[in-house]
Amino acid sequence: MRLIVSRQSSEQGFTLIEVIIALVVGAILVTILASALGTSVTDSSQPIFRLQKTMALHQVIENIRADFASINDIALIKTTIGTGQQSNGYGTYEVVENKFIKFTGNVEEDGVSGDGILKVSIRDIDTGMTLTELFVEW
Repeated sequence: MRLIVSRQSSEQGFTLIEVIIALVVGAILVTILASALGTSVTDSSQPIFRLQKTMALHQVIENIRADFASINDIALIKTTIGTGQQSNGYGTYEVVENKFIKFTGNVEEDGVSGDGILKVSIRDIDTGMTLTELFVEW
């Protein structure tokens, strides 16, 4: 009777090939993850920056609105807002439109001071965002 002796190793582990394959797959996954998250991390401040600029533009309109409420002289407000790029008590902005308008039917037309509606459009100089407000004299 012959005994068959099995020479199986009792040590268990990974072979060198398995380790290399795991490292390559891991490196590929890290590269994909880094490229996908790279721009979202570097551009993550952009929404906050736009929000700050939007809020600053709204603050300019609020400052103009507060003046209008206390003065209630639409012609004086039109003059105070000015034209072009401004940096004054209202804030820093660029005036896109500052004119009197009237509505004929559903159509906006140029008006005069007596029409009582002032259309003001201002733009943020850095971002180009525009905000429009109508001031109506009582």
